[in-house]
Amino acid sequence: MADLKVQRAIVFRTLGDTSVLEDVKDWPVPVPGKGQILVAVKAAGVNPVDASIRGGKDFPKAITKLPQVSGCDFAGTVAAIPEGTETDLKVGDRVYGLADGWAPWASDGSFAQYTVVTAANAARIPEKVSYTDAAGIPIAGLTAWQALDVAGLEAGSGKRVFISSGAGGVGTFAVQFAKLRGLHVTTSASPANADFLKELGADEVYDYHKKNLVELYKDNPFDAVIDSRGGKEQWELRRVLKRQGALVDIMNSGYLRDYGWAGRLVQGYSYLRQKLTAAVRLGPSITPFFVKAHRQDLTQLVGLVAEGKVRVVIDRTLPLGEAAAAHDYMTKGHAKGKVVLLVEEDN
Repeated sequence: MADLKVQRAIVFRTLGDTSVLEDVKDWPVPVPGKGQILVAVKAAGVNPVDASIRGGKDFPKAITKLPQVSGCDFAGTVAAIPEGTETDLKVGDRVYGLADGWAPWASDGSFAQYTVVTAANAARIPEKVSYTDAAGIPIAGLTAWQALDVAGLEAGSGKRVFISSGAGGVGTFAVQFAKLRGLHVTTSASPANADFLKELGADEVYDYHKKNLVELYKDNPFDAVIDSRGGKEQWELRRVLKRQGALVDIMNSGYLRDYGWAGRLVQGYSYLRQKLTAAVRLGPSITPFFVKAHRQDLTQLVGLVAEGKVRVVIDRTLPLGEAAAAHDYMTKGHAKGKVVLLVEEDN
């Protein structure tokens, strides 16, 4: 490692569709600074936010650093720890978490042989968990876990929760986490995924093709909704919440998808209206959600996987060079669980 100066990485120099992704064979290996570690990446999870940053539509272009190595989720081994980084991690430790490129203003993502990581954003991987499974956890798993907390869905409460898009990356985790907490879980999916989601723990699976959500649940509303779709569908979800219920809006491009350039204005108006309604106790609350890279949560989640209490659902794995195909497949919305890129094939 000491003499390695360049590496293979998936890079974009401009914003746009997947055609802007380049498979670069001589990209500089990043140098970790104080508080960071260098990780040799074995596998990298693919997330909607990767496409959002690359596409340039969901984030202001002025804050997006270019050129940039794509990717957020990683699993690998600690390759170097610089002086000044306080951590209990050691070189050679198996770790996973969020690379520092998980924000648009950072340049070092996880779709590469090496990435830099804030030490506090990495957790050890138990021996029972593969690099592939670990790489499928970070953003989706943290989002699902923390969203349930934000919604006030504590363990043992027996509350009723509706989880949109149950077969997706966040949804497959959210269904399992909610069931572990003893909640009654209803989720939306196509009929083809109904049995699969019931195996994960869903009590009910709503066929979103039928468009009769309000009719089915208006007389038996939910305590909380975890919404990873947004847009027009969110108006329906609010109508099946209890008056003192909570909707957690996982920040996504749903409003841009449904309302075009005016999407963010509609979203802002929607939040303000609901906030005022909730303040006078005339309707449920709505909370925009941003995932946080907590090491404690990462340790807890990978522990649940190691104990066999939670399953990481991997739809497919692809080699690093097929990152563009992975982005395309994921953004079409048909993936069951996670898509993972293999930087090294022995995962």
